[in-house]
Amino acid sequence: MQKLSSTEILEKIENKETFLLDFYAVWCGPCKMLMRVLEESAPNLGVEVYTYDVDSDHKFTQSQGVRSVPTLKFFQNGEIKNVKTGVLSQAGLQELVS
Repeated sequence: MQKLSSTEILEKIENKETFLLDFYAVWCGPCKMLMRVLEESAPNLGVEVYTYDVDSDHKFTQSQGVRSVPTLKFFQNGEIKNVKTGVLSQAGLQELVS
């Protein structure tokens, strides 16, 4: 999993890439729990998984409609296909990207 900047995320959306993005905060306990699940699950999801620290650019975070963390957004062909907030299981992650 790679941590992205807001510019890199916008480039991936513009290039119509398919990926899962984890909006997290370093101070967030549930985010840390989800990060462990993502690290275990990422190789089996069939899509690239990226992370974004919501505290790195509050304007970008707001522009993406993120109001709580962790928030997962699944992008397919440059469009948001699914959004989930909170900690998910490996099965929940698989469902999110299918």
